[in-house]
Amino acid sequence: MISRLITLLALSATIPTLASAQCRINVPGVACMTVPVATPPNATERSCRIGVPGTACKAVARTPRPAPVDVGEFLERGEYSMMMNARYYGLPDVRDGWVYMQIEDDIYRVDYRSHEVLERVTDQANRNW
Repeated sequence: MISRLITLLALSATIPTLASAQCRINVPGVACMTVPVATPPNATERSCRIGVPGTACKAVARTPRPAPVDVGEFLERGEYSMMMNARYYGLPDVRDGWVYMQIEDDIYRVDYRSHEVLERVTDQANRNW
């Protein structure tokens, strides 16, 4: 009985009130108040990246950030995450003794035995990355 009452109270808190529903459908005679919503700082930039129609976008020159590791460098074991589902990210399957490792925001092809960095492959990944 008490659990049903708690569930009913929780559901009633999530159901919009009649007044707020009337404001959304613009019923005459109802006094509504508009509350401005703060726009996140990068909302326009994100809208430009994902191609939202009607968004005024401008080209922003970005300075390339330095790579966290260089090709040919040897990685410390257990320091970075190995990526297990390369196909999900649009990368070729792992083969010939190398694996993909995530280092900061980049993906690298790394020799599994020696942990030598073979190639930076972040630009080959799809939008899931």
